[in-house]
Amino acid sequence: MSGIGRFEIRQPGTAAVIDVTGDLDISNAAQFEAALERALASNQQTIIVSLAQASYFDSIGIHSLLRFAERLQTTRRRLLMVAPRGSTPRRVLEIAGVAASHPLFESVDDALESRS
Repeated sequence: MSGIGRFEIRQPGTAAVIDVTGDLDISNAAQFEAALERALASNQQTIIVSLAQASYFDSIGIHSLLRFAERLQTTRRRLLMVAPRGSTPRRVLEIAGVAASHPLFESVDDALESRS
């Protein structure tokens, strides 16, 4: 494990994308939640969290994502998640049952295309 997590926000078109790189765990959950808040402030209708480059992802990340998804629903906005097949984040989300209620995408491009 790299032990270091980074959360970068970019805005390709009409969505805010948070790219998670490295570990997302209790040591940096507050920074992740701060990134979610910055993305929310962008006023984009769709926020995409990409876990494609996440090396570690656990229940702390799941709880943060689910709380955030609930907040977005109250404002009629959408949270889309990118977790490629075979990745650790994808397996964690599937085991936790998140994949049953939130679609998971292979790439940010796939998530962006799903909105049209």
